[in-house]
Amino acid sequence: MDRFRQLIGHKVMPDEPIVDSIHRLTAEAVDGRRPAFAELADALFAVASDAELADSALDVLAAAGPKIWIDLDVVLRPGRYGYRDPRITQPTAVHELSNPLAVALAACGRNGRERHRAIGHPAMRTDVRLFPVLAIRTADWAETVQDRALRVLGDVLTDADAAALLAVVPVVARIGDRSRGNRTVETVRDALRRADDSTLSIVRGCADLHGRRFVFDVSLEAGRMDPRQLAAASLHESDIISRTRCAEALAARAIDRDQPELMEELLAGRSARVRVTALTTLVRLGHPRHGARFLDDDASMVRLTAQWAVRRAGGDPAELYRQRLQDAADRGRRRGLLAGLGDCATSAEAALVLPYLRDHSSRVRTEAVRTLRRLDALADVLDAQGDVVALLEDPAPVVVRNVADLLRASGSKAPAERLWGLLGDADRPRHVRETARRLLADRDAWTRIKADLLLSGDPDALLSSRASADLAALCGRDAAYIHQRCPAELRGELEELLVAAEDAVGPETTRLLRWLVRSGR
Repeated sequence: MDRFRQLIGHKVMPDEPIVDSIHRLTAEAVDGRRPAFAELADALFAVASDAELADSALDVLAAAGPKIWIDLDVVLRPGRYGYRDPRITQPTAVHELSNPLAVALAACGRNGRERHRAIGHPAMRTDVRLFPVLAIRTADWAETVQDRALRVLGDVLTDADAAALLAVVPVVARIGDRSRGNRTVETVRDALRRADDSTLSIVRGCADLHGRRFVFDVSLEAGRMDPRQLAAASLHESDIISRTRCAEALAARAIDRDQPELMEELLAGRSARVRVTALTTLVRLGHPRHGARFLDDDASMVRLTAQWAVRRAGGDPAELYRQRLQDAADRGRRRGLLAGLGDCATSAEAALVLPYLRDHSSRVRTEAVRTLRRLDALADVLDAQGDVVALLEDPAPVVVRNVADLLRASGSKAPAERLWGLLGDADRPRHVRETARRLLADRDAWTRIKADLLLSGDPDALLSSRASADLAALCGRDAAYIHQRCPAELRGELEELLVAAEDAVGPETTRLLRWLVRSGR
């Protein structure tokens, strides 16, 4: 066996049994390492003649998930020819279909007659581990193979149990979009519709995302989920698509039967889409009172829906935000309240936001900055308050980034002396110094050049590389657009900086920058 593995180019591991090799190669293949598939195919042919090893290998493949056989189906038909290739000259066990693994390998072979014969083997109807291969063959390019596989699959799925459906559904969900996959999809859909409620419920718990979504789609289309099941899926299903579809189906039922109580439970859903569906449905049913409790929701779609609900109830969401931000006892979800204020208030409310620029939570400070930007309120507070500019030194990068965005959007500029101080202070965090460089670069080309030169030789390798890259971009792309002459007071300083930074920025960039400075452009 070891000699055979070496002949086929299998990667031999010291003292590694062949089944352990199949375990390892299967895991690598599942992880997306394409070269592992060829080695895995060769290893499967190597064990096909030993019934016990073949059975163990088939167990490994069955536990690997549905996609493994879809990919192996391609690899088992190599493009190269040669009598030593086991995928061309199949082992006797594969030709004789002497065990279930041999049947599966034959069903994926190059010869259509062999595939047709393998599909008719009794194991294809009884061994659940072979059902994924059977499903793949229902989309075979040879019509006779495809027809036979569809007949066998139809027989297998007549009164099928959950195990059979769980083996087939994930594969069909993936091959259903093939040009030859339509009949397969309908066959499986019919089987799911015929399944009893208990079986269908089990299959909806399929571990494979594609398969689970497929079963939910059939269940909803056939009306096979009661309100209790719809509510449970809306609240707990991990797939957001299925979760949303279940919530929408329950909403339609609540509207048709005027049952608002069906939606109240969904207001506690962890999905923003589910909460929006529940809140919208309750408003349509004449129950907008729930809107006020969601005004501070972190999800913007929920907040906007809540504001609409409050207006439908005759209230003013902006006034409610003002009251809750002023009420020290009602500041639980500060971030949501600030975001909501930015949704519907005006710049007159900026004073309410300023205290939150000093909040202990970086998320709240970030939202306060965003709210000032959305309220277009910076011009009203920048002269009177140093809070916003002070946040350029914030320890949280997200806060500093949003402050920079606010300054750019408002057209305001932080004091240049402060930015130069932040840029040159090596004890400042990287994100503070980088933001200072970018804000300085926004002023004019010569300030940008000076800031980049100052950082190009910095001990912080990342800051240095970014500054050097910006200088290279300026010389390669933006130099032609520098219309302002270099200020006389800057020329001497830039000359000195160029000498110090030449090793970091390179001779070509240094030569062009020196020419720009000296040419008086």
